[in-house]
Amino acid sequence: MVMGCFATDTAVTSVGEHRWQAELKRGWRVGKVPNGGYVLAIVGQAISASLDGTDPLSINAFYLEPTGLGEATIEVEPLRTGKATQYATARLMQEGGLKVLATAAFCDLDRLNGPTNRVLTPPEVPPIETFEVHRPNAALDIHNTIDIRLVSGGEFFMSGEPTDTGEFIAYMQYHDGSPIGAIDLLMFVDMMPPPAFTLVPNVGWVPTVELTVQLRGKPAPGPLLCRATSHTLMRGVTEADCEIWDGEGELVALARQTMKVRSMA
Repeated sequence: MVMGCFATDTAVTSVGEHRWQAELKRGWRVGKVPNGGYVLAIVGQAISASLDGTDPLSINAFYLEPTGLGEATIEVEPLRTGKATQYATARLMQEGGLKVLATAAFCDLDRLNGPTNRVLTPPEVPPIETFEVHRPNAALDIHNTIDIRLVSGGEFFMSGEPTDTGEFIAYMQYHDGSPIGAIDLLMFVDMMPPPAFTLVPNVGWVPTVELTVQLRGKPAPGPLLCRATSHTLMRGVTEADCEIWDGEGELVALARQTMKVRSMA
């Protein structure tokens, strides 16, 4: 099988015991900075490689400094192995500086079983073919890599004015048609437009301070349906919640991130 660009652009190479090397590449930037979800997926690849190829169950990351294009080193410290749920911490370094610090629990998602009662329901929306590809700014690398089709919230990009909805709903998939796996979800949860755009005028940069992702399963083939919401924006800080549903209507990922909202004014 030919690897898609996500697989090649998040690949890690062993350079020592639980030490991994990666290269942050073009195609995943917002402005000049690699997207935080893309960076987290690279960290996830390194942790998975250190934990027998298992899948992320829950991962929490703090973004101490922005990353840049080029080489990065990920140092993984396994905390508990050999059980159904394994734990590790990871540190992503660039040019001698600590950029991302993560703590994670990994498992085999295919072997999860137990009680189920899901109160949350997916958005009721028309099929993906109903919507056009979202390209609000050709300068963003991510729109050349990710096929984003806004279902709800697109009026903001037409008027540039807040709508007070605190919500975007969109379909997402790869432009190259690659299948979407578990670690891919660590990236997709951070690909939605920040809902803070709809809450106040003149929002510029919305940097992530912390991001937590929880997986509930591996996605079925087909596009993802994503809903991102923000309920509060107070003194320049907001939360962004994201839920991801697969092509069969199953909930496969939940995420929450703490973000700072910077004004263009």
